[in-house]
Amino acid sequence: MATFVLVHGSWTGGWNWELVRPRLEAAGHRVYAPSLTGLGDRHHLATEGVGLNTHVDDISLLLEWERLEDVVLVGHSYGGMVITGAAALVPDRVGHLVYVDAFLPRAGESAWDLLPWQRAAFQELRLEQQPWLLRPADFGAVFPGLGDFDTTRLTPMPVRTHEEPLVAAAEPGGIASTYVHCTAAADAFGEMARRAEADGMTVSETDAGHMVISTHPAEVAGVLLNAAAHMDKARR
Repeated sequence: MATFVLVHGSWTGGWNWELVRPRLEAAGHRVYAPSLTGLGDRHHLATEGVGLNTHVDDISLLLEWERLEDVVLVGHSYGGMVITGAAALVPDRVGHLVYVDAFLPRAGESAWDLLPWQRAAFQELRLEQQPWLLRPADFGAVFPGLGDFDTTRLTPMPVRTHEEPLVAAAEPGGIASTYVHCTAAADAFGEMARRAEADGMTVSETDAGHMVISTHPAEVAGVLLNAAAHMDKARR
């Protein structure tokens, strides 16, 4: 049995893994899909001070307090920033990292350092009365093909999540890692996939859009189960 910790992306919450999680659990694995501070079912905790390193603490402390070991730590989109930082803090608890069309940062980099165009584009999303919050993007327009995706569960996101640099990052090659590169539609994370390949990570390409965990959950679950199997084989 493997233990998966699934970290969501911008504006969503742990609920965004609802189509992937049962597939992993049906295979007999233990799965955590927490919502990061200030997002999802924890949106009431959003403050101006909540940022990337708050979320790194969310995940690293979860691994510590639950005494989790050999974790398959998974990040989608912005979640890649979070898992990179968490793995640096508790490397002995992480057996495999999986980046699902996600940011792949180095220490000292922010999300907006990696995708500079977002810094200007996201300014129009600032809430007038709370400019430290970014209202959700129009997912239906930005991510075509989402079908019944429930946009009512999207919540504003503290701007510090994207402008704050990562304090510490897992060393490239230090933990076995997989990168899932979504090649359909706008290839926003192509540079991240190339960085992953240069770092010696296993890179898997899929003809899907960025919201692959909602549109292709069986394919994502298959990649995660494969990562767990390789981790188990490496332990033997």
